Amino acid sequence: MVCLNLPPEIRYDFENLFLVGIIPGPGAPLLEQINHVLQPLIDDLLVFWNPGVYYASTPKYRNGRCVLCAVIPLICDLPAARQMSGHAHFSSHHFCSMCLQRLEDINNLDRSHWPRRTCQEHRHWAEQWLHATSDKERKKIYDTYGLRWSELLRLPYWDPILFTLIDSMHAMFLGDFKCHCRDIWG
Repeated sequence: MVCLNLPPEIRYDFENLFLVGIIPGPGAPLLEQINHVLQPLIDDLLVFWNPGVYYASTPKYRNGRCVLCAVIPLICDLPAARQMSGHAHFSSHHFCSMCLQRLEDINNLDRSHWPRRTCQEHRHWAEQWLHATSDKERKKIYDTYGLRWSELLRLPYWDPILFTLIDSMHAMFLGDFKCHCRDIWG
């Protein structure tokens, strides 16, 4: 993690980086396993959000200061973004994290007919998935709505639709954007 309040010239210095965790390989974790990695981070972020953390003294504030912290945005490659935000895989029938367009309607390029996703609806179905009493019920919710629970949803301000971004390295430099424009859109 990087603190974006720091000046750009020191933001990525080693002493200013926070390693959240390392996910053991060789492959990516299963959908539900990522929540176990996120849980300790979310526990800490909840304290930083409310009530905040009070530092008795800092170089700038000798009498102390209450610090609040939020995670905005989540920037990662597409598979990780979908997994961490609770969306279905990008190759599923629910391929878009911004709208409710389904795979069978992928040729519909009229954006005015694309029903938009909302944070409230996402939270509702993710919570239904979390509180489901059986794997069968969870699968039905996941297959119908393309959503599952993510620990990030414990953050009261977190909006999985607006705060999940695909990093530019994958979008531009590795050719994902070009591939999307040429091969997917035609």
